[in-house]
Amino acid sequence: MYFDRDASLADLDGETVAVIGYGIQGRAFAANLRDSGVRVLVGNRDDAYRDEARADGFPPLPIAEAAERASTVLLLIPDEAHPEVYDARIAPHLREGDLFVLAHGFSVRFGRIRLPGGVDAALLAPKMFGRPIRERYKDGTGVLAFLDVLQDPSGRALRRTLALAKAAGFTRRGVLPVPHAQETELDLFQEQFLTPLLLDGFRMAFEVLVESGYDPVPALLDMYASGEMAEMMAEAASVGLYEVIEQQGSPTCRFGVQMRLGTLLGDEVRRKAERILEEIRNGAFVEALEKEADSGYPSLDAYQAVYRAGEVTRTHERYRSAVGRR
Repeated sequence: MYFDRDASLADLDGETVAVIGYGIQGRAFAANLRDSGVRVLVGNRDDAYRDEARADGFPPLPIAEAAERASTVLLLIPDEAHPEVYDARIAPHLREGDLFVLAHGFSVRFGRIRLPGGVDAALLAPKMFGRPIRERYKDGTGVLAFLDVLQDPSGRALRRTLALAKAAGFTRRGVLPVPHAQETELDLFQEQFLTPLLLDGFRMAFEVLVESGYDPVPALLDMYASGEMAEMMAEAASVGLYEVIEQQGSPTCRFGVQMRLGTLLGDEVRRKAERILEEIRNGAFVEALEKEADSGYPSLDAYQAVYRAGEVTRTHERYRSAVGRR
């Protein structure tokens, strides 16, 4: 892994970094780089994020102008917008010796953009969303990131990308070399298997309890809304998944956990996990995503309507309302 000692901000001397996209990650990246003394430009389309950039002291530029004026371009817009924006507004302005950086390997892994020759290119993927990236920069801890050099005609791609990682606060925690294809597939698998598994697990537990006569609000709190489970998982990231139960759980808790481990998820769930991974790797998911995007994401709207009308959401709204009346 790479840490602060392995990177130097001097490798960004004379550089201008264009942060393209001022959304979830762009805002955090831009602020962290600026606070580290890096010259930052923000490129964004004319929307609410553009107004937010202006309020934060970044005079926003059209994307093409920001790319043309920069020597390093950091692309932080949603994956589905990459091909159109990259082809029309970024690639024509990448010059020999420039550095092009993505925060997710999706578009390169699935051939949705083509990297031009003569340009350094790299992946710098923080393993955290925007708000903690900024907060942990300010408190001095930083967040973990993955890095991959995609092409290196200058011979300086790694040094320059590590300098960006240091300016963003990632080398404080550690930057791990990971091939961009693996980064992409791991990220998609977590989103498509583990996250739905957790959401369905919480929902199922809540429904079983409520249908069995338990009050919905304390049931919700015990399942996730108290934050206890989140704290356990956060500590598990440091000490280990099983170790946190051993260290923080009572004998009653530990006995109950080990009694049920291995009995809830069987071979059927494993086969589903394997099928999901295969659909990610063979491009079937990308094909489905492109069809969904072309239709304006109708299934996302339908899903939103379902979960907002569900009892978990309505119970959480009751709880937030009660807490807000303190």
